[in-house]
Amino acid sequence: MLSCFEQLFGLKINYDKSDLVLIGMDHEETRNFAQIFCCKIGSFPFKYLGVPLYHSKLGSENLQPVVDKILKRVAGWKGKLLSYGGRFVLLKSCLASIPIYLLSIIKFLRWEIDLINTHMARFFWNNSDDKVRYHLAN
Repeated sequence: MLSCFEQLFGLKINYDKSDLVLIGMDHEETRNFAQIFCCKIGSFPFKYLGVPLYHSKLGSENLQPVVDKILKRVAGWKGKLLSYGGRFVLLKSCLASIPIYLLSIIKFLRWEIDLINTHMARFFWNNSDDKVRYHLAN
């Protein structure tokens, strides 16, 4: 027997990939619902479409993977081999696009934005070593 959802849209739910997250119910009721839907019991925080969801304010430990992803991507690039135009295009197309989706949904903390901007500026101005250098523009 097909569910209403399957009849309307012709789509099937993959219960192996689904988690059941219930709020305000005891463990026994949650287990009963999980058996009915044949899926696992999940908990907060979890990711939905790449966005970490949490029942309260997101902490820095939830957003740190985004910052780490940007820093890891910059570490492998050789900025000395590119012109300023090439570095600029690389920053705009690759690095700036990583947090844009999350920034449209989640408010980042100021220190996280500053850290991302700092590493983007270091790459752009070829300041990978820890020497103090002045950037030509603010």
